[in-house]
Amino acid sequence: MRFSTSIISTITLLLVSAGAVQAQSLSSSVLYVGVGKAINLEADEIDDTPFSIGFMHLAEPGAVNFGFDLGIEGTMLDSTYGGNNLEQAMSANVLVGTNVYRDRNIRGDVAVLAGLREKVADCPDSSVGYQCYADIDPEYDFHFNYGAVVTVSFDAIALGVRVTEKSSQVLIGAQF
Repeated sequence: MRFSTSIISTITLLLVSAGAVQAQSLSSSVLYVGVGKAINLEADEIDDTPFSIGFMHLAEPGAVNFGFDLGIEGTMLDSTYGGNNLEQAMSANVLVGTNVYRDRNIRGDVAVLAGLREKVADCPDSSVGYQCYADIDPEYDFHFNYGAVVTVSFDAIALGVRVTEKSSQVLIGAQF
């Protein structure tokens, strides 16, 4: 018991120390939310308001910015619960970019967005109210999702735009 407590304490101390060293060497990060408008709609797609939440590490000029975001955008066919419903799709994306402008209080960053967006959730119908027959998990089909994110940061606030194949969004975030 005493041995495991000291191992946990040592690991915790190492992780906290590593985090402090990393925090000193990294410039900043942005946590953002976005809301916008559906674009490139086809006749069989819904136009519900798309939104996103994301995180991007903002590296020093010359280094690579990286991050991720989750979006609710586009349309998917949901054939679970005995229906064939059109719903907003979810996308999971990675961001890779760079700093394009920087002075004392303002910085501008751009990133390419790439990921997967739900297209279809399908399974055999259940006759007793389950999502799928025999309560099995549905099968999902995904499409490639792509776009760009541009942010301008002023001290602790970040403003920007996020544009993908299926939506354009205005971003607001906190730089920390």
